[in-house]
Amino acid sequence: MSGLAIIANPNAHRNRNWPVASQALRKAAPGAALYETRTERELREAAERVGRDRPRVVAIAGGDGTVTHTVTALAEALQDQLPPLALLGGGSYDSLAPLGGRGAAEDRLKRLSEAISTGAQLETTERDTIRVQLPSRAPGRCGFRFGVGLPVRFIEEIYGTGKAGWWASSRVLARAAASSFVRGKFARRLFERIDLRVTIDGEEWPRVPIYGVVGSSVAEAGLGLKPFRRATEQPGSFQVLGLTAGPRSFALEVPRLLLGRPARRDRLLEAVAEEVELRAPRPFGYFLDGEIEAAPGRLLVRAGPRVELVRS
Repeated sequence: MSGLAIIANPNAHRNRNWPVASQALRKAAPGAALYETRTERELREAAERVGRDRPRVVAIAGGDGTVTHTVTALAEALQDQLPPLALLGGGSYDSLAPLGGRGAAEDRLKRLSEAISTGAQLETTERDTIRVQLPSRAPGRCGFRFGVGLPVRFIEEIYGTGKAGWWASSRVLARAAASSFVRGKFARRLFERIDLRVTIDGEEWPRVPIYGVVGSSVAEAGLGLKPFRRATEQPGSFQVLGLTAGPRSFALEVPRLLLGRPARRDRLLEAVAEEVELRAPRPFGYFLDGEIEAAPGRLLVRAGPRVELVRS
């Protein structure tokens, strides 16, 4: 068993804009195996190599989308027996990076490398993943958060700014909140209703107006928001929220979400689930850890493999 392997996406926002990113990673963790994966094929090959070498920790350098693709590839190569993961960040949407600690990717990686080389005990926490399946795709993709409707449109607005990071996301959130209070055009675009039937562990939700559905197996949602206070309540499950409040009512819930407080029941549907089925009369967009794709009218979300997340 080797100590540390790094899977880096050169196409991730930060790595793409900083030509010496790979050199910085090598310097931070000398001797560690570094796999730069530009394509799905390269990622599969790296995952297979990790399966053969069985490193103590796999560090992922890239944004939320890189995390999704890497976790999926590792789950397929290792039959859901995932190694401990350290999330370094480096993409345009880095809401999962705080799960790996604080500081720049190289600083985190250096601390992790030193801890592994000295045999120090690692700070870890166990989390479930979620597995999203389309009717035509098996076994599905693994990640930590999914959403349809309002959450998808919010992420599209962030990407539309052409910028990355906490400030870009915060500006979009502030704009959405301000527009919601006055029922402005921006808020109306975000809060377009979706014709969606939601079934939680075999039981269908009430047919009430829904603006979006979002689920997570981790408590954090980025931007300091912690709406998923029950995400880790039961092993092998995740929290699901149905957004039923209009723009102004939802804006009033933001302070409660910032504090990790439960939302009013007349503004959100809430459940802890092992399986969620989403059905619509027409195709709809969904996101998994920041990556947006289209579902052909049906989406199945189940609890995925459990993994240790390493903080450094």
